[in-house]
Amino acid sequence: MPVPPGATAIHGLTDEHLQRQGRWPAPVMEEVARALAGHAARGIPLVVMNAPFDLTLLDRELRRHRASTLADYLAAAPLCVLDPWVLDKHLDRYRKGRRTLSDLSAQYGVELAGAHDAGADALAALEVVRAVGRRFAERLERLSPAELHARQAVWHAAQARGLQAWFARNGTEEACDPAWPLRPAMSAAA
Repeated sequence: MPVPPGATAIHGLTDEHLQRQGRWPAPVMEEVARALAGHAARGIPLVVMNAPFDLTLLDRELRRHRASTLADYLAAAPLCVLDPWVLDKHLDRYRKGRRTLSDLSAQYGVELAGAHDAGADALAALEVVRAVGRRFAERLERLSPAELHARQAVWHAAQARGLQAWFARNGTEEACDPAWPLRPAMSAAA
């Protein structure tokens, strides 16, 4: 399937590049899932901007290519996720403006060189989480990463309910999923 020009404009990946550098998805999904499981087993938090998107995509690709789920890989140790979007939205909830990774990087004085490059985005997300931690140290310092993970699930659900209510008041038919950091799979009957 060809890469749409609009997508190439965002992430820079062309058909030619993917044909030269790309890999079959099944082993890549396996490598990523095993790496995440290894980090989880060592108690290392995973920093993911907009975690429900990336982790749900990984889960669905594992199901498609490996007949397995992300939860299968994480059975020995749960994943601890720190999401800069959820943290910032909760801790600085009344600040106006967008909250893309580029916006949060600017807000917290983090350099984002090469936006939409996986490595650059991951590094910027990590630095934004660190900056959020420094700015809101008094509110966060007593929380372990696991406690912060649990609170983010609650905060994200509340944020989704608030956005859903705003959509309803404004006549917009959008659905906001409160699940975090992974959206549950729908049954085949759904």
